Amino acid sequence: MPEIRRHTREFMLLLGGWLVLAYSSNMLTMPRFTPESLRWLHINSSFLGLLNFLLFYGCYRWIAVPLLEKQRRPLLPGILLLVLPVFTFLKYGLIKLFFAQDLLFRGYRIENHQRVDIYISPAEFLVTGLWNSAIIVIAAFSFRLFLLWLQEEKKRATLQQQQLQAESGFLKMQLNSHFLINSLNSIYSLALMGSPEVVRANKTLTQLLAYMVDQPSDIAYQAPVAEEIRYLQDFVSLQRLRTGFDEGVIFSMPDTLPDKTIAPLLLVPFVENAFKHGVSNRPGKPVTISLACNEQQLLFSVHNYVSGQQRDKTGGIGLDNVRKRLQLLYPGRHALTIRDTGAEYFSNLVINW
Repeated sequence: MPEIRRHTREFMLLLGGWLVLAYSSNMLTMPRFTPESLRWLHINSSFLGLLNFLLFYGCYRWIAVPLLEKQRRPLLPGILLLVLPVFTFLKYGLIKLFFAQDLLFRGYRIENHQRVDIYISPAEFLVTGLWNSAIIVIAAFSFRLFLLWLQEEKKRATLQQQQLQAESGFLKMQLNSHFLINSLNSIYSLALMGSPEVVRANKTLTQLLAYMVDQPSDIAYQAPVAEEIRYLQDFVSLQRLRTGFDEGVIFSMPDTLPDKTIAPLLLVPFVENAFKHGVSNRPGKPVTISLACNEQQLLFSVHNYVSGQQRDKTGGIGLDNVRKRLQLLYPGRHALTIRDTGAEYFSNLVINW
């Protein structure tokens, strides 16, 4: 039943549009409105319009789809050579039966002092009728091809969206796992030192993990900038607890943030990288984090001094994934600059809303 209703609604919408188009085009050729011209308008638009629409809809619904398949395309010429003449002669018969005087009458001649009416012959009607029918068939096939193209584009867009979402989710998962390993290492270090801050660090980590888990998997989801910054502040607090040195981090940001959104968990890898491979326990070599944000763009920069310790094998995962996520989520709307001098490391990100 839903399929029947859908086809019925489609038929009525197409018929209505067809009749509107038929009346509009015929009215453009009318020099003036008289009873005779209005009768001609209604016959050409409604009667012939309905016949032509049935040819259009029949080709669109039942002929175009199977014949557009590759294995059936060779049948197309034969089907059209059968359909076009049959329809043209059928239309001629109906016109001759009901509206011969209106549509087939060409004039008259005098034979033996008598008037003889002249009508368009079947052969003459066939010449023009085949051409008109061919145009209708071409329109039906073109319309069907256009709808098929729209369907394919919709499928392609859906698949692309699913692929982007899957890829973004995979990259986010890698970032989350990388972050979790580093955070657990930090708490483990506090526990080894017997620090009373383990409980506080564990609570902060719980808040961070809750924020990460609450993020929807939808690639289009954007978190409020204020929430993302609070997440960064919690992350910095966890690192300060690990080092026990508050002056090792300088975090500058505006007092008020615009009502904007950003892809979640996008900024933390820069900070994580600075703590992991930088120096954060020396007064003269702090990790510097700077955030500026307005209605047009976000500017985020992180600077750290490079530690003399050897970097671990997973050091490049975070920033590599950030690059990929930025390409997926902000194509043409971001600029990322990373500079490593050997002694210092600079990361600068610009996102245009």
